[in-house]
Amino acid sequence: MRSVDKIIDAAVSKSMTISVNLRFGKVTAVTGRTVTVDLDGTSVPGVACMKSYTPTVGDRAWLLYQGSTVVAIGCT
Repeated sequence: MRSVDKIIDAAVSKSMTISVNLRFGKVTAVTGRTVTVDLDGTSVPGVACMKSYTPTVGDRAWLLYQGSTVVAIGCT
């Protein structure tokens, strides 16, 4: 399994040909270094978090996603 940092590095290095999208979602649960987020009414469990982000239930998380890969990078 690749680390969150490697996923982001890979996404950034391929950004010339593959887009990475930014979305926002509400954190509904925290389990270790992963969160469950609500994206427009759909619950998405198992979202990995960057080491620099300590998630809290209720956060409006910033989410990078590409295909089926989603990473929480911070919150507002």
